[in-house]
This record gives sequence, structure tokens and C-alpha cells, in this order.
Amino acid sequence: MRHARLDLGFSFFHSVSDAQVFEGNAMSKRLKKLCEGICELNPPKSLCGFIFAQIEKEKIRKVKRQLIFSYFGLGGSFVLAIFVGILFGQAFLQSEFWTMLSLVFSDIAIVLKNWDTFFLSLLETFPTMHVIIFLVPVFMMLVSANFYLTNKASYKHKFI
Repeated sequence: MRHARLDLGFSFFHSVSDAQVFEGNAMSKRLKKLCEGICELNPPKSLCGFIFAQIEKEKIRKVKRQLIFSYFGLGGSFVLAIFVGILFGQAFLQSEFWTMLSLVFSDIAIVLKNWDTFFLSLLETFPTMHVIIFLVPVFMMLVSANFYLTNKASYKHKFI
């Protein structure tokens, strides 16, 4: 049994007003043929346009929901980044990393003589877990911003 694939000609981010859908300006030739092919059921002529208008409205609702989720994602990750940044700063200042790094400014000759041991000591005292924990909300903020900008470009509404 063969399955036919139906290409409706609509993209996800294509915005069409109700008037354009009912007039048929936004429908492709295949859609018109599809609507003409259901004559044996005798539905009203405006039914096809109404169905596609409802589909477009649902797509707009979906984009609005995604924009709202991206707003909350941006806000939440920003607040979390500030909180984690404060904790990261405290841990970074309390670590021995600054004591080791201050040797560069005070005894540069000794540091250059034993640069490999000095570099390993810096790596040992660097608060790696705090940096990773700090990068998680920053990454979430970047993902939310990307999600927001992609959806905002596809849906131009003055209230969102």
C-alpha cells in the first residue's frame, strides 16, 4: 500500500492573516486542488480557508508560548548567573590561586626558573568546579537568547 505525502506549502514560521487565508492569496496551487477535490462531500467553500486559518492561529499560539518560555529562561538564568557569580567570586578569592599568582609579580625569576611546577601548582589551586558551575547558567542564558531571537524573528507582534 502506497502512502502519499502531502506538501501543504506552509512553513512553520510563515505568518498569514485571516483575510489572506480566506481570500486564498496565501494558499498554494496544491492546496487549492486539495480543497477542490473534496466536492463529493459538499462542504462549504469557506471551510478550507477556515481550517487553514485555525492552523495558522495555532502556530502563532505555539510561537507565543515559546517566546514566553524563552523570557522566563532568560530571566531565570540571568538571576542564577548573578547568584552563582557571587559565590564563584567568593570561592575564587578564598582559594590559594591568588597567593600562587602573586608570586609572578614578586619573584618572577624564581617563577621562570620553575615554570612547569608553578604552572601545575596554579592548576591545582584553580577552583575548576566553581567555574563549571558558573558556566551552566551562562550557557542556559545563551541558549534562551538564541531561542528567543529565532522565535522573535519569525513572529513580529508588537506586544511580545
